[in-house]
Amino acid sequence: MESKITMIEAQKRKGRFNVYIDGQYAFPISENVMIKYRIFKGMAVDDELRNELINADSISKLYTKAINFLSHQLRTENEVVAKLRDFSEDEEHIAAVMAKLVELNLVNDQSYADSYVRTEVKKQDKGPKNVFFKLKEKKIDENIINNSLSNFYSYDEMIENCRVQATKIFNKHKRDAFKNRLDKTKISLMQKGYSMDAILEVMEELDFQPDEDDQLALLRQQGDKIWQRNRKYSGLERVMKTKQALYRKGFDMDDISSFIDQKNLEE
Repeated sequence: MESKITMIEAQKRKGRFNVYIDGQYAFPISENVMIKYRIFKGMAVDDELRNELINADSISKLYTKAINFLSHQLRTENEVVAKLRDFSEDEEHIAAVMAKLVELNLVNDQSYADSYVRTEVKKQDKGPKNVFFKLKEKKIDENIINNSLSNFYSYDEMIENCRVQATKIFNKHKRDAFKNRLDKTKISLMQKGYSMDAILEVMEELDFQPDEDDQLALLRQQGDKIWQRNRKYSGLERVMKTKQALYRKGFDMDDISSFIDQKNLEE
């Protein structure tokens, strides 16, 4: 006797239905799958079609999960696959969903990389190297990343962003000796992903200059603390330890010697 669909019952969840075969509940199904396979009451169903419908419904549910995940923001192919693996262990189903998403351009690593690079350029924070590695961490192909950087992160934009960051970083370290401020600025710019050529060009252009009065005031302020901290040492040892500490902080040795001479006169 041929098996037939005897009833199609709507679930409480919109777009979901229960299918009954020969009077017995058989499997759930989505509205999309019903339409695609033209399912109707009285339709003949063999084992092959039954399995095909069950698989199609699983893929349909997985596709809905993917759409929900993509509704909040752009995602990479790797991120979507990782998310789908939270819901299914069937790699064939996941591959089918991914193929559909890519076909509909709902997932596109090139578009993702383009958008990410444009956003980072506007933020004026990360240099090209950092942008590259951030995208690489997201498992995006290097050719795609380089293509985005070539198209959306120009040399002039890199120099401008490096200039903005250099000024910001230099001003942040105003309590440091001038030499250390320069060193910290260069190091931070390197950590942000700017090339050394770009950093040197920007630093030369900005031509930061020390304020002598501020530097001397800063030296006296920090020097007094260090001198006091080294009071347990006597004579030359106290002098040498104080000089070494201040030199490590980036102060000029002549200024340090003058400060030490003044401290010795005071005592």
